[in-house]
Amino acid sequence: MNKMLTVTRREYLSRVKTKGFIFGTILTPLFLVTMMVLPQALLFLKSDKSKQIAVIDQTGVIMDSLIAALDEKNEAGQRLYNFIKRQSPPEEIEALKNALSAQVDKGELDGYIFIPASIYEGGKADYYAKSVTNFRENGRIAGAVSRAVKEKRIQQSGLNSEEVLQLTRRVNLRTIRIVEGGKEEEDRGRTRMLVWILVAFIYFAVLYYGQMVMRSVIEEKSSRVIESVISSIKPFQLMAGKIFGVGAVGLTQYSIWALVFGFLSFNSGKLAGLFSSRFSNAAQFTMPTIAPETLVFFLVFFVSGYFLFAALYAGLGAMVNSDEEAQQLVFPLVMLVIIPFLCTFFIIGSPNSRLSIVLSLIPFFAPITMFARIAVQMPPMWQVAVCLVLLAATILGVIWVVGRIYRVGVLMYGKRPSLPELIKWIKYA
Repeated sequence: MNKMLTVTRREYLSRVKTKGFIFGTILTPLFLVTMMVLPQALLFLKSDKSKQIAVIDQTGVIMDSLIAALDEKNEAGQRLYNFIKRQSPPEEIEALKNALSAQVDKGELDGYIFIPASIYEGGKADYYAKSVTNFRENGRIAGAVSRAVKEKRIQQSGLNSEEVLQLTRRVNLRTIRIVEGGKEEEDRGRTRMLVWILVAFIYFAVLYYGQMVMRSVIEEKSSRVIESVISSIKPFQLMAGKIFGVGAVGLTQYSIWALVFGFLSFNSGKLAGLFSSRFSNAAQFTMPTIAPETLVFFLVFFVSGYFLFAALYAGLGAMVNSDEEAQQLVFPLVMLVIIPFLCTFFIIGSPNSRLSIVLSLIPFFAPITMFARIAVQMPPMWQVAVCLVLLAATILGVIWVVGRIYRVGVLMYGKRPSLPELIKWIKYA
């Protein structure tokens, strides 16, 4: 036991003292926060540039409504959208459109809108510009045109347009989540985002730290250091020490990240308000609550998933002689992680479906699929219990098989073993 702890300590300290670990621990949360916050923050920012947009309005009445609807101004008090009316006889429309396209190409106009006379009968309006990738702006223009057309249609029918629009106004559906104790909290998709983040943590931990164990075995084996190490420690103790040491590195890193994200989550509104008054609405932002049992199960499946795949990666490292050989054989292990991760697209939407239940009871998929179900909606406890029993039995079985492969493989060099040879190693080790 003391020898195994020595290996664990060496594997742990040799990694946490590296610059890669320190910078990765610091930069990863900064990167994730930036990826989550920056797109949302940019939505609050408005372009200060005033746009010149020509309008060909064959109806003769839509443009006035368009000007009234899009009356936003920049900080200098200038209109963001300056609409310029352009007219021509129907037979000269194409020539006018070509002339406007040339002006857009030269930068004299930012774009132009064509509203055909047939728009009341189901026609379509067209917006021409050099760049049409600003979906927020496109949506505002489309909404303004659509509202104006609706009003004119109603007026033509002899009804009061304001009353009809009020009666047919859109109804927004709030989604309210029932949490532990029957409490209610509004959820605008943040729970889904949180589940994805937690599942992604397990996904990357299994892949990254599992391969770290594999590379550690390959390095010692290829440098022949392992021959002197094996003379003073049993192979199984060496393998266990490596798995525990690298696992402790992962727990250390993830614990630091959890503290950082916990602080940011509970103070997100206050922190957002410090940067700009434009983010004042962010002060009302609330993170979805995480049930304590969900955090417990996250730790359980994080650790169990790591041990399961770290053992497999350790066995793979003992079988090969170089990192290049390992990359040729690692694909099946990677697929055992990728498949359940992709399945979470379905599981998050239907956590209690028959397919979700089956996927969550497959031991190699369970660390991701069962946790995704738990994070969305706690399944019946008998399913969780069956999953944990199957997972524990699989881990013990894998460790037993891989331990016997490791015992022989770490001292074997040259040709990569075939399947019959692996069976012999397991049988006679």
